[in-house]
Amino acid sequence: MVAVLALYGTAQNLGLEWMSWWGYWAIMGVSSWFMYFTGDRWTAAGASWVQKQNSWVDTYHLTRIRVYVGRGIRSLSFGDTHGNELRSLSLAQIQANPDLWDLVYNGILHSVASGNCDIDAKTRQILQIPYELGPRPVRYVPRRGRVAPVTDRRTRRPVNFVPRTGRHRPG
Repeated sequence: MVAVLALYGTAQNLGLEWMSWWGYWAIMGVSSWFMYFTGDRWTAAGASWVQKQNSWVDTYHLTRIRVYVGRGIRSLSFGDTHGNELRSLSLAQIQANPDLWDLVYNGILHSVASGNCDIDAKTRQILQIPYELGPRPVRYVPRRGRVAPVTDRRTRRPVNFVPRTGRHRPG
């Protein structure tokens, strides 16, 4: 922003006369301050962790995963076994970088498969996590006008459940 204003002032006056105008400096100062305090500074991930600013979680030991949807923005919230929490991680921002999303998603899948992770049906649907992976959600609250699926008592899976087959699953 500062560079754009400096180029504009130089081009408009064909010189550096703009440097003596206090209005340009006020605009640069206020816009820099605004961008610093309102901007989403950075997000990083490693082989087993994800960090946003000063908060981080161990993605291979997650105990809680939630997706919150509000005003068209989807955000992730995590909690791990060490007591660390990460709130409001923008799903669109993290999915925009495929390498970063790959690291985070692999950790999420591992945590869900371990069975120690609390994840609801809405989060599974948005993140496209298969129901065969990990335990199924315990509570089912049907929407108005819908009925709960008929489940097998032994497996707790819907009666019309068809297991996935292929190279990656014994079938």
